[in-house]
Amino acid sequence: MNDLVGVWRLVDIVNRDANGNLLRSSYGPKKMGIYMFTEEGRCMVVLCDGRPEIPPEEGEREYTSYAGAYHFDGKTLYVDVDCSTPTNPSRIGTRQVRPARFHDGNRVTLTAPPAEINGVVNYRELTWEKIA
Repeated sequence: MNDLVGVWRLVDIVNRDANGNLLRSSYGPKKMGIYMFTEEGRCMVVLCDGRPEIPPEEGEREYTSYAGAYHFDGKTLYVDVDCSTPTNPSRIGTRQVRPARFHDGNRVTLTAPPAEINGVVNYRELTWEKIA
């Protein structure tokens, strides 16, 4: 059985540096996100800065989305991206790999690959809660 099938809402994103120190969280203080997985093996994710100010006080509004075919082996999520935001077309044709760990009954934490943000390598964990 695929435990990911359904709709998930973003609960939190934790960013850390190489030494484990907390960094500013991605997508601002009011981050929003939805991740959907179908039984047919398709998924889509949308993440954004949910603050109402236009633009937010801290500058640009962070946003990303992509979709594709996915496979989940119970421990790792693999997404073969076939569409992405126009601001990140280089993601198309890539395989996004996210180690996953389930906890608290209806939550999963996905570990993103390290990413350089403002000159600092960030190690990010995104926690999602199943809502449907």
